[in-house]
Amino acid sequence: LSSTLPNPDTRALLPHISALHLMADKDTLRKFYFSGGTNFNAFKSAAEKRSGTSSTSSGPATVAAATSSSARLASSSPMLNGRDAAAPSPTSLQDVSASAIDVVMPSMIDQEDASTGGGNGGRQTSPVAGGNSLNAIRSITKGKTTPSANSAPPADAASAEYFQFLKQQQDIQRSHQHLEEVLSNWVTGRRERQSELTKMRAHCAEVLHEIETTIDWRLKSKYDVQQLIRDCNLALQPSELVEDRPSQHLAVEQIATHLTRIERAYGSTLQFKPYKLNHEQSLRRLHLLAENLSQGNMDASNLARIADTMIVQLENVCQLTTLEDMVKDREAAIERYTFSVEDMRNQRDVAVTDGEVHVAERLCYDIIDALENTLNEVVSKAESLQSALQENEVMRNVSDQYHKKTPEELNKIHLKCSKLRQRCLDDMKKMFALREKVEEVEAQTAAKVLKDRETSDRLLAENQQNLEVVFAKMEELERQAEQLERERHRELLKRLSEKDKDEHRRAEFARFCFVVDSHSAPLERTVKNMDIMLSSVEAMRELLDHTFQAIHDDLTERDSLLREVKTETHKEHVEVFRAMLLETGEIVYRKERMVEELDKKVQQAHVQQELLAETFNPNAKKFGDIKKQLLQNRDDLEADIDDLKRRAAAGMSQFTFSETALKEANISFVHPATEQEHHTIAMRAKMMEFKAMLLGHTADQPILSEIGRLKEAVQETAAVIAEVNADTSGNIAKSLPVIQAANRTRFRHE
Repeated sequence: LSSTLPNPDTRALLPHISALHLMADKDTLRKFYFSGGTNFNAFKSAAEKRSGTSSTSSGPATVAAATSSSARLASSSPMLNGRDAAAPSPTSLQDVSASAIDVVMPSMIDQEDASTGGGNGGRQTSPVAGGNSLNAIRSITKGKTTPSANSAPPADAASAEYFQFLKQQQDIQRSHQHLEEVLSNWVTGRRERQSELTKMRAHCAEVLHEIETTIDWRLKSKYDVQQLIRDCNLALQPSELVEDRPSQHLAVEQIATHLTRIERAYGSTLQFKPYKLNHEQSLRRLHLLAENLSQGNMDASNLARIADTMIVQLENVCQLTTLEDMVKDREAAIERYTFSVEDMRNQRDVAVTDGEVHVAERLCYDIIDALENTLNEVVSKAESLQSALQENEVMRNVSDQYHKKTPEELNKIHLKCSKLRQRCLDDMKKMFALREKVEEVEAQTAAKVLKDRETSDRLLAENQQNLEVVFAKMEELERQAEQLERERHRELLKRLSEKDKDEHRRAEFARFCFVVDSHSAPLERTVKNMDIMLSSVEAMRELLDHTFQAIHDDLTERDSLLREVKTETHKEHVEVFRAMLLETGEIVYRKERMVEELDKKVQQAHVQQELLAETFNPNAKKFGDIKKQLLQNRDDLEADIDDLKRRAAAGMSQFTFSETALKEANISFVHPATEQEHHTIAMRAKMMEFKAMLLGHTADQPILSEIGRLKEAVQETAAVIAEVNADTSGNIAKSLPVIQAANRTRFRHE
């Protein structure tokens, strides 16, 4: 280019022209931004095409024309580049050229739009004269594909007010350019343009007022929950908080289902009656607990799992055999055997009175058999009661162990919920403390913005007043009016910038408030759910305590009743064993006396046989046969005596169990063996008296007196024995009435 320029002065302007092209690129980018176009390359190509066409057509004269045009623009409108154009420095030339391009480019775009047949008939239209500032945008976006009318903007897109602000900003820029043209032609058309200038200033004021009154630009902010956590130094992350989801309390309802199933299965049984009131209260508590949990968002599975052991223990207790069923059959058998013993004793007394000793002997054996059966039933009942007592003790221990574990698990849930609740409350305090500070800063900033706006309003009012003075002194104060116009324009740009910053600040503040509100919701929900869970834990604790206490009380009462029935059974065992042992001892005594009598008869038969054998008397064989028969009878009696003693020994070994239990219970009684020995002594004293009377002894003789004193001592001892055995007498078949009376008393109180 320098070789084609013959003029050295023109060649010296090449650096300034290069700078001019660089500024033109920047101004082109700025104009593309204000034009609202979407394809910068097309916009720049059109601008370069226009500038290239003009440079090639004019040649060196174009450079001179551009230079003269720049100088003319700089001299006529020094406010276009924001500085005084009086200095002829290269920098001033560069700034003026940039400002000139800033002024020329919109009209050039509009001219190209008109020249391409945009419906204006080849007529050139300026931005102001045409009244439409979007011609440049239409020329740039011409030929582009129009987006679908059904496509919706994204949710976080800027609002229409923000695009309106951009257009209004362009409108202010164009108005400023127009005001520069008005001032440049002030000398020739001052009076004609004065009214228009006033209108434009009013229009700018209205536009500014409209811009400042717009709100909710929907500017996107990057502020989120993590930034809030960092700013407030919160302890909890969103993942640790309770999610907004439906409450899961099906496990609690399943507890009520299990309790209802237990009621249907065992509601009519005697075992369930102690738990009927507690069962109804438990169902009401579970219903209230489910309603309480339904108001929150927590999962109550861990809380409901604690009650599983209670359900198992309650069902196991309901499956226990009742004491009445346990002893009913054996009580009936004992009563039958007792009745048969009394009946056979009466028959035996009748047989003895009638002298039918064989019948009496047979009845004695029947009585012993019946007493043995009774004794077996009593021992079996005592063993079953002992087994039930041990089972009851095991179940009570297991229930107590489970009951001791439930407070630990409930306390764990309670401590966890309390800690999370306290941490949520601490985070809420920190968050709302920061919000108060931010709101205070926001209020101060908003007050400062209002104060600056009032200051700006006063400045604009002063500007208007000064301009009115300038209108009166226009000829002398033209340069002053231009300076005021520049100040006004800078103030407008400042207000636009402040408005932009204010809207961004409002968007940040709104986003901050939204984040705070959105994060406070899970915090409050967590606190609410923690309160619900804490109250649910207490309700579950009360339910478990009442149920386990009811189980413990029932098992304790069952234990005491078992022990009482067991003691009565041991007393019954003493009485039955006493009767059997006395009966057996009496028969053994009689059998032994019979053996003694047979020994005497055998001795007599042996003596007779020996005497007759000395004389070879044939009757010796008769006495030999008698002796053999007597010896056989004696062997049979001894076998019976051994069998009776064996049976008595078997009963004695069985009695050791009841004897130990009664001693542990501090119940005094005379051992049946001692009582049997005393009974034997009484029988011997009676027989001694009968023998003395048969021998002819009278009452005044010493032997009968001694026998009388012996009988008195025996009677006194019998009275003492009867007094000691008062607690263990009359207890046959008394266990079932005791159980029934205890159940009636217990259920009447409940």
